[in-house]
Amino acid sequence: MSRNMFRILPFFLLAAFLFTTVPGVDGQEKKLKELQWSHAFDLACRKNDEKTIDKKTKRWGVETFRDNNTGVGIGLYISEVGGIGLAPNFAALTLPLDPSKGPEWLTGLDMPTRKAGIAAWKGAKIHSMEVFRDPNADNWIYVTDVGNIAAGNGKGQPGAPGKAPKWVHSVDLQVRKGGVKEFKDATKFGIEVYKDGNTNNLVYVSETGATAIIQDDKDLVLEKDRGKAPEWLHGLDLSCRRFDEKSFTKDTRKFGVEVYNDITTGNLVFISETGSIAVTPGGKLTAPTEKAKEPLWTHGLNVKCRKFGEKNFSDTTRAFGAEVFRDENVNVTIYVNELGYIAAMSAK
Repeated sequence: MSRNMFRILPFFLLAAFLFTTVPGVDGQEKKLKELQWSHAFDLACRKNDEKTIDKKTKRWGVETFRDNNTGVGIGLYISEVGGIGLAPNFAALTLPLDPSKGPEWLTGLDMPTRKAGIAAWKGAKIHSMEVFRDPNADNWIYVTDVGNIAAGNGKGQPGAPGKAPKWVHSVDLQVRKGGVKEFKDATKFGIEVYKDGNTNNLVYVSETGATAIIQDDKDLVLEKDRGKAPEWLHGLDLSCRRFDEKSFTKDTRKFGVEVYNDITTGNLVFISETGSIAVTPGGKLTAPTEKAKEPLWTHGLNVKCRKFGEKNFSDTTRAFGAEVFRDENVNVTIYVNELGYIAAMSAK
């Protein structure tokens, strides 16, 4: 399940993107700190039958920002298809980075993923991805062959290629649509969990091709709990405005998100009704969550991302509306965008 690479020629560009105010959920405008653009990458990813990266390999534009509204220097990575990832190590950076360093390719991975309820591996869809290091912020970036991304802390983890991903376990997770209380018609998604020994990350891959990563440098997989079903904790309804939608209204799209405790790994798994996933460290939790609190909206953002080959930001550059919430039940910050992609970061 591991592939070798010939070479990659990424490039990066400089631009600026500012954001000033957004209306709050009560209709009042809330002054925001600047969303600071940091740097950009063009990341290539092969299909599983491509042996080497060459000029024909599909590439995806990825932009990187620092969200100063969180107070912890969170870095927001977004791909041209709208996939998002969060990672630390941005607090001390002077932005925009000029010059910035190009991405460092580490390895390619192929990860089969079964649909929910399917035990056999035969016919499993293979999701291909490339693993890069962002030397500017010391983070890992995974990009898939459909442009989805995952990001995570790479500090203290230099990485070394040559190891195939090791399957850990699988989970089937149900998720309700926004505003729906009952699980009767909830959609179920199959998710595989792999250990990437090249980076010491656990990689969660949904049957939709969505992916999330989390550090596992101490091999936290709990063998005694292997095979146990994840525990459902609580559900969240996250409203997200389109980039051109100024205020929350009755017509604003509401995404259902469920929160699970993955007992085998000790991690929390967040899954959106679109199949997008996010993972954070867990802890000692009671399932289901007692007296669960509603998500706390903190701010909204409009984030632009250029396509591969698009040199400058312009009026035609794709913009994505995004909202940021606090899940106080587990002390986690969650980003959701207008396409239902989610990313999360724990206060831990």
